[in-house]
Amino acid sequence: MNGDFWIPIVAVGGSFIMVVAIVYLVMRAKERSSRYRADVQMKMIDRFGSAGEFTQFLESPAGQQFLQQPRRQTRDRAIGNITGALVCTFIGLAFTACALIFRDEGFFVPGFILLGIGIALFISSAIAWRLNKQPDIAQPPKMS
Repeated sequence: MNGDFWIPIVAVGGSFIMVVAIVYLVMRAKERSSRYRADVQMKMIDRFGSAGEFTQFLESPAGQQFLQQPRRQTRDRAIGNITGALVCTFIGLAFTACALIFRDEGFFVPGFILLGIGIALFISSAIAWRLNKQPDIAQPPKMS
């Protein structure tokens, strides 16, 4: 057996392990960030002695900003998805153009897959953006 046999095995295995490691590290970082944010919010809520003080805080500008934080995060994620959608769509268009220019049907499959992913990301971003713009059902309307 010669050494060339192991190159594809190590390459495929290493690629798989690298992707799993990156996903694991990103998820751990997000979990740590969420835990920290929840701890800060719980400490802030614990500072209030009564429900009346907490209600008064929620009606203040700082309280409104506290309540709007998840909505801003959703908006930021939707904007980030648009970037991914643009990248996938343009790479898909490039593959499709290569298939047409070079008359090589092998470029059509990755081109259509990437176009589909790009379009799906655009649609999910649009839905998230629209849902983010809707009024919050949990909050009662303000009376003047």
